[in-house]
Amino acid sequence: MTNKAFKVVLTCLIMITIIGLALVIFLLLNNNNADNDVITIDDQIEASYMTEAMNIDLSDNRYAQLQFRIITDSVDTRDEMEKRIFQFQNLLIKETVDMNSEELNSDLSAFETRLKDEMNVFMEDGEITDIFIVSKIIQ
Repeated sequence: MTNKAFKVVLTCLIMITIIGLALVIFLLLNNNNADNDVITIDDQIEASYMTEAMNIDLSDNRYAQLQFRIITDSVDTRDEMEKRIFQFQNLLIKETVDMNSEELNSDLSAFETRLKDEMNVFMEDGEITDIFIVSKIIQ
């Protein structure tokens, strides 16, 4: 092997080693918080807000009574959500004004996600992580 070829091979090996070490360091630094990101059910309950039952009119001359559990990312965010319940009620009315009972029954997950996404626009500190319908009566 010539001296020039040896230098090229050695340079490539050194570069691969440096890139590999950088990748390992990056993964170790970013992976150390993975275990801390797990939120227990107790933490979720502590950071959640249960609404009162809310009555809404549907477009097919029926009405629905809904109750929600709103999960936030912290107790402070839950406190902010309690203050913003009037905005949530307004949003609920706007979202359901053109809905009929069949539409409300068809895709609850998408409905919950829409409410969560639109409510997060109002939130200043923290965010709503989930909204669950915990009671639903349609008459």
